[in-house]
Parts: sequence; structure tokens; C-alpha cells
Amino acid sequence: MVVNKRSFSAPQSLLESNLPFSNDEPALTGITITREQCVDQSLIDSFLRFLRHGSDDTIRQKLNNYRRAPSDGGNKCKEFLKQELYPNWQIRNNIISFCEKEAAEMKAETDQRSNGTGKSSTDSIIDARLDPYAAREQIEEQESRYKDLNKVRNWVANNRKIEQILTSVTARILRQNCDQNEDYLKQFTQFCKDNT
Repeated sequence: MVVNKRSFSAPQSLLESNLPFSNDEPALTGITITREQCVDQSLIDSFLRFLRHGSDDTIRQKLNNYRRAPSDGGNKCKEFLKQELYPNWQIRNNIISFCEKEAAEMKAETDQRSNGTGKSSTDSIIDARLDPYAAREQIEEQESRYKDLNKVRNWVANNRKIEQILTSVTARILRQNCDQNEDYLKQFTQFCKDNT
């Protein structure tokens, strides 16, 4: 089986910002994700916490910093969106999408193993007679695979909801502080299309 993996690192602007964390947890600034990290999400959660803190949690402070910076005639809000916020959102979206794809592959593999193990039903009966624990072990293994699959699916659904809430709140703050007529979520969708 081919092991899918993908590496992500925090946007450079976030690494340079030196934003303090509320706890003593060291900031995880880069990560390589495999299926194992999608099943045991502690590293991914730590990285997402760092990214979320660096943009959405500190959005007002970031906008103030951009407004205080010497103006070069350009729009500071657009600069912030292009250089910091949208790249941050895109990384988070890509991480969740990676685990979502892994969940789809896990489902296909688990279904294939459950439906077509390559043995006939008589072989399974013979195996069960020779080894009375074989059937139970097979069921436990199948339940374990579905348990991991459900864990990843729940994590993906939960993080999609978190992202929806965060981006909606941030878009509202942007409308209050930048251009109230802009659709920042639609702009982000376009940003992702332009940067794939």
C-alpha cells in the first residue's frame, strides 16, 4: 500500500509575528501528515491551533498592525488578506481535505476487506472450525478499522464546522474594519482556485 503524505508549514508572516500563546505549549510550525496523524490527530490539532491563533484569534490586532504600518498607497487590508489570512485558511483547509481523502480511502479499503476477503464462505467455516477465535478476531479487526474510519470522519466534520465558524466571524470583522461591501469568503474561494 502506498503511504500518502503531505507536508505543510505555517505562512512566513505568521512565523515572523512572534504572537504569544496563552499556554506554555511550544508552537508547531510545520508538519508532515500521513493517515496515522489523521487517526491520532494530536499533532494536527496542535498545528491547527497554532494557525488559528496566528490569524483568526488575533485578527483585530493584525489589522491594527497593518494600519499602523507606513502606507505605500496600497490597501493594507488586501495586503493582509493576500499575505497572511488567506494562505493560513488555505493550509488549514488542505490539511482537513487530506484527512477527508484518507477517510474515503479507508472506507473503500475496509469495505473491500469486509465484502471480498478472497475466501469463499466454506473456507471461512473451515477456518472457524480449525481456529474458534478466527471469526471473533476477524470481526474485531473489522470493527477496529471502522472505528478508526469513524474517528477520522468525525474529526473532519468537527474541523469543517470550526473553520466555518472562524471564517464567518473573521469575515464579519473584516467587513467592519476594511470594506463592508466585500464578500471575503467568496474572495477566499477564488484565492484557492488561483493558488492551487
